[in-house]
Amino acid sequence: MAFCSSGMTLVVLAVCKGADLSKPPCRKAKDIRKERKLQKLLQNQMGTLEGSPLQAGQQALLSQNSKTPTNQPKSIEDFIFVSLPDDAPHKLEVRVVRSSPPSSQFKATFQESYQVYKRYQMVIHKDPPDKPTINQFTRFLCDSPLEAENPPNGPECGYGSFHQQYWLDGKIIAVGVIDILPYCVSSVYLYYDPDYSFLSLGVYSALREIAFTRKLHEKAPDLCFYYMGFYIHSCPKMRYKGQYRPSDLLCPETYVWTPIEQCLPLLELSKYSRFNQDTKAVDEGRVKELGRVRVLHKRTIMPYSVYKKRRKGPSDEASVQQYASLVGQTCSERMLLFRS
Repeated sequence: MAFCSSGMTLVVLAVCKGADLSKPPCRKAKDIRKERKLQKLLQNQMGTLEGSPLQAGQQALLSQNSKTPTNQPKSIEDFIFVSLPDDAPHKLEVRVVRSSPPSSQFKATFQESYQVYKRYQMVIHKDPPDKPTINQFTRFLCDSPLEAENPPNGPECGYGSFHQQYWLDGKIIAVGVIDILPYCVSSVYLYYDPDYSFLSLGVYSALREIAFTRKLHEKAPDLCFYYMGFYIHSCPKMRYKGQYRPSDLLCPETYVWTPIEQCLPLLELSKYSRFNQDTKAVDEGRVKELGRVRVLHKRTIMPYSVYKKRRKGPSDEASVQQYASLVGQTCSERMLLFRS
């Protein structure tokens, strides 16, 4: 979803579609040219020597030259999951624990995780000590409307809300709050121990979550996107999201994903911009029948057309129209708009 609020452009960023594991890894053009040149040289040599016995040394040389170069670009996984020696001075462990409903692992580490969050809010965001309370932390990053599901064709951890805990030498130094959904991993929030700011944990956690998404994609092929949430181009703290490629921004008018390279020049000119350059394009999922929007009124579910007749007082059609334009026709008939 994308919309304009208070003169600020808010867009959803989708990053890094899961890798197609059936295809070979990308290779540099220079390496491909070298291989073709070697193959051509080998063919010429074979043609010249056809009918005459090759010496052992010549055979070995040709065999060596015909091998595929092994100098391939490294993937995220090559960097993230590198093996460390047993005597490494530090040990990093990443645990994924379900936060809603809270698993036993989540409950056992709740206090330690909360203390990291509290320090993060106070040091990084300058919150007063009485603001990041346990209740605020629970409402903000632990409670979730998502239901836990474990379908047989889904990832081993299931779907729902999770905390991805980063343990260094036996203590939590960072926590990534994520939602695992049938089509994507959504990055909700990250908090970390300010003492470890020098580790660039924001960048590392994003790369780790991308690698995690690709891993889940192996078990659940439909799960192939990584969402980093809202992107506010005018906010310096948000611009780091635009560094991950390939990525797309959602057009706030037609709801079509657009490569970020096409969006950034437009956002440099204006805080709000339509990304889809097709002037005739419209939101295909827009609300065409406002009366079918589902409303919850006095504990009763009804279409808006019925509620509108029962409503007393000034019309609220403008606000309902705005709501419907944001969620679209399909969602407006599946969700409930509360009306008092």
